[in-house]
Amino acid sequence: MPQSRNRKSSHAAKRSPGRRATPRQAPALRPETQSQCLTLTVDSLNSEGQGVARRGREVYFVPGALAGEEVDVVLDGRRKKVWQTRLRKVIQPSDQRVEPGCPHYHKCGGCDLQHLSYAAQVAAKQARVERELHRQHIEVDHWQAAITADPWHYRRKARLGVRCSKTDGQVYIGFRESSSSHITNIDRCQVLVDHAVLDWQAWRELLTTFDHPDRISQIEVIQADNALALVVRELKPLSGADRQRLVAFIERFDDPAVQLWLKSSDAVTCLVPHQEAEGLFHRVQDLELSMGLDDFIQVNAAVNRAMVDQALSWLAPKQDDVVWDLFAGHGNFSMPLAKLSQQVVAVEVQDSMVDSLRRQAEKLALPLLGKKADLSQPECLAGLPQPHAVLLDPPRAGAAEVSDALVQRQVPRIVYVSCDVATLARDLAKLCGAGYRVVKAGIMDMFPQTHHVETMVLLEYTAGTKQQHQKKHES
Repeated sequence: MPQSRNRKSSHAAKRSPGRRATPRQAPALRPETQSQCLTLTVDSLNSEGQGVARRGREVYFVPGALAGEEVDVVLDGRRKKVWQTRLRKVIQPSDQRVEPGCPHYHKCGGCDLQHLSYAAQVAAKQARVERELHRQHIEVDHWQAAITADPWHYRRKARLGVRCSKTDGQVYIGFRESSSSHITNIDRCQVLVDHAVLDWQAWRELLTTFDHPDRISQIEVIQADNALALVVRELKPLSGADRQRLVAFIERFDDPAVQLWLKSSDAVTCLVPHQEAEGLFHRVQDLELSMGLDDFIQVNAAVNRAMVDQALSWLAPKQDDVVWDLFAGHGNFSMPLAKLSQQVVAVEVQDSMVDSLRRQAEKLALPLLGKKADLSQPECLAGLPQPHAVLLDPPRAGAAEVSDALVQRQVPRIVYVSCDVATLARDLAKLCGAGYRVVKAGIMDMFPQTHHVETMVLLEYTAGTKQQHQKKHES
């Protein structure tokens, strides 16, 4: 999990001064590093949510530490001119430090900020985005209030690893440990949606009864608005008896909304229900958007709904507008946009995604044109009708080539939704240097308890902005 749980009582407990760090912050010391200890004062958090301390010209990254804390650390090597460390003890804790809400937090690598109060998490993410934009000389006159929702049990899609140890005969189910490829056992994930079937201790007990438990490598959880789908990945075909054990386990919960799928390298088979399974969907505004087992969806349903509402409000398409939705996915923004405008051109690179967009638009009777294009290539948008507005939601690599095309087209309005603030800042610098200005921006906490942050920016094309930007650099 980004790698990103409703438990608030344990969230309020502060660490007492001098309390020793837990295993997540203090792995066992290697003999050669036992004497390489330092006491540091943490200045700030970096983009990965790690504490940053300085001593003279030396810089130290301290996972698990917070700004203002005095900590004992062990040096763990120097990379890219920065010392990596492991936290041994928090001598003087921050007022913002809280007791993590998950009992697996100190080993599981799924979350990295549970030791920071939720309000402080949001503030840290806001500060990080502002800092990255400032480095690129991007000015934001108006910051929208952050979009947030329940910070626990929000994640509706996740993939858990399964490993059978030949050494001790145990079955492990969970996520990779922090800074490790090992899978750590979890009983219940506090950021994953809450359902009785998601009891991973019960799953471990089930797999120990299998003829070949080592044939299962992953269990994926997909929470749609109409069903909970569990996709079990098999490395080799399971025996008939093991299949029956899986089915009996799921049927034990007597929930008709739970689906069980078995996935191999070349096929996906529905085991529960026995009749044809209902197609999965999730709602955005008043639309039911179909979702396949392999489709990308935003993992936080509540934040996603608020994000779509905000994007449409900012973009403000008129009835006779042509709107581009670039990196359209399965239509999270495209379909609601198509209700408001004359035509939406939804662009994706995969044939299957383009086909899905077209099918959904036809089913919903919406004016949407699905187009295939590789948006990482020059001239990727050649031949498309001139847009009045553009919704841009790229992957982490950003939208460098698309930005060039938007500059050439001088598109009046752009809403840029980003999951990586560094590439966002890079692309905004190009757009603002070519005639655009940032009207407003805001963050969206799609992954509470982690350092990840999403950002939305509204840009407008203004003829005089380019010259103003150049003068600012010259001065």
